[in-house]
Amino acid sequence: MRALVAVTLLLMQDDIEAKLKEFAEAMKAAKADPERVAAVQALAQTRHLKAAQKLTQLLAGAYSETVKVAAADAIGKIGDPKAGPGLQSLLGTFGALLTSENPKRLGDQKVAEAIVRAVGTIRDRSAVKQLTDLLISNNIPLMAEACRSLAKIRDPGCLPGLLKLHYAANSPEAGGATNPRKPLAPETIAALRRITGQNHATPDDWNKWYRTVGRMFVPPPEESMGGLPPEIQTFAVYSGKGELAALLRFDLVLVDPENYSKEELSRLRAIALTGDPKAAMDKGCAGFVVDPAQAADLRKKFPRALLVIRGDPGAAASSVNAVLAEGLDPKKNDPAALDPYKDARSRHDAAILAVFVVEKKDEAAALKLARDNGFLAYIALDRDYSSLRAP
Repeated sequence: MRALVAVTLLLMQDDIEAKLKEFAEAMKAAKADPERVAAVQALAQTRHLKAAQKLTQLLAGAYSETVKVAAADAIGKIGDPKAGPGLQSLLGTFGALLTSENPKRLGDQKVAEAIVRAVGTIRDRSAVKQLTDLLISNNIPLMAEACRSLAKIRDPGCLPGLLKLHYAANSPEAGGATNPRKPLAPETIAALRRITGQNHATPDDWNKWYRTVGRMFVPPPEESMGGLPPEIQTFAVYSGKGELAALLRFDLVLVDPENYSKEELSRLRAIALTGDPKAAMDKGCAGFVVDPAQAADLRKKFPRALLVIRGDPGAAASSVNAVLAEGLDPKKNDPAALDPYKDARSRHDAAILAVFVVEKKDEAAALKLARDNGFLAYIALDRDYSSLRAP
């Protein structure tokens, strides 16, 4: 077994070296930014720390805003927290822009925002102090990104800073004066709720709560609060074997864990379509598909698992992260079919994973139906998901 693991690791190492070489050649041959962005996105599909480090070097180079933003977002896609220190160092080089917007540095502004976004997406806990320090500034867009990143990282060390900003964002405007922090109020409340699981009504209520719990507060597991991690924007359902390179392009994949090794599953955020929940978690899955009646009990047993129910969306509860919606007709905006899913989303923050098996001519309608109702969508090639449609 050890020999097999060693061989697998060597193959993975050879693969990333080949991808890095391909990336260097593609960047050298590129004539315009769209080609460079395509090369960046292709490298991100490896989900490897070396790829993130290479993209961090690109961020420090003489490339356009467009390419650098793509590189930062690609580092977030790779998702390795070990890339965080490099991003933090780069962020520190933006100087006065971190405290105030500068109309003459619009490109740098977008890149700084993308770096802050990436730090949150990779969940780099070592960045909490730097992100919290950004909350004391006059750069409102950057402060908003910092709030969103802190919401993803969910470290209670940021709560005093978030509470101060939340209070300031909700301060009354007197004498015709404009409160510049007012646009941040939705960001601060969303971050506070995501980190704490609390739902207080006013800044005074939040401050009173924090004085009660103080620094002893421990955030509940994110998975136990309903919904999916905010960086999950794409998913796929696949019952077959292989296709690892294509699966790596999705943020979440529903697969049969028996078809993959533990090392392969470690590179994916995988949900087990079948099998024993404990065996799936032990093998490296992030969660599993369950019947609605089992969800509450399994949440107690696996507080950090992502639970996806299959069946009646009306049975969704706060213990559920997502609902798998199958059989929706993209040609019918049917309230009777859609409302139960929308209700599960609004009442329990459950993400709706809508799978459509449609002909080519109906793909646009399916994607529009999902977008209009706030669902994530995947177009499957067949009803048993034995073929994978790459994004």
